[in-house]
Amino acid sequence: MPTRKGGSDIGEGRRSPAESPETGPDSAPQGPDTPPRAKTRALLRLGTPLAAMLLTLASPLARLLIERLPKLQPIVVVLLIFVAVLGFSVLLQLYLHWRDLKTSEARNLFLRTLAYGLFLFAVMVGGMFARYFWELFQAGYTLAQADVTALLLPLLVSLMVFYPLWTMVSGTPKNFFAIVAAFQNGFFWQTIFSGIKPVTTISGS
Repeated sequence: MPTRKGGSDIGEGRRSPAESPETGPDSAPQGPDTPPRAKTRALLRLGTPLAAMLLTLASPLARLLIERLPKLQPIVVVLLIFVAVLGFSVLLQLYLHWRDLKTSEARNLFLRTLAYGLFLFAVMVGGMFARYFWELFQAGYTLAQADVTALLLPLLVSLMVFYPLWTMVSGTPKNFFAIVAAFQNGFFWQTIFSGIKPVTTISGS
């Protein structure tokens, strides 16, 4: 009898954690480390400082825009709206692409590639600015006589200048050649559009 009682304790009274009434062998895992929750926490850790930085930068800009909005020209308002929509679209695409990445290695590779591309783009824009100041000083003008409109004009075609550069260096090892190529493409950006002529209209007879 004692043996039977002990056996009943082992068979009935002592259950493994996997077969407990609360969890059961067929119940879904409810721990805090499930993949969806871990992924959500990772997104929150990434998005919280980014959102705080955007709010910090947007607050004074929004205040300045509200103060000067009645004085702005309609074309400036249209450009500001376009830049805002474009910036939001870019951030949304980056967020969706980041959400689809499954492993930390893929996310680290994406961040490194993004940072590398932004760095080369900044170097290329620096080459565009250097070309303007080169021509400015060659013409005998001073820095105070610089035209901001002419300085920012290359930014309108910066993506078209950057595309062949990124196509060339994206599959190569990261080295000093890529930095020089980015600056060179920016400095000689006008050669890409040297064949573009103004549109002429033909008057009817």
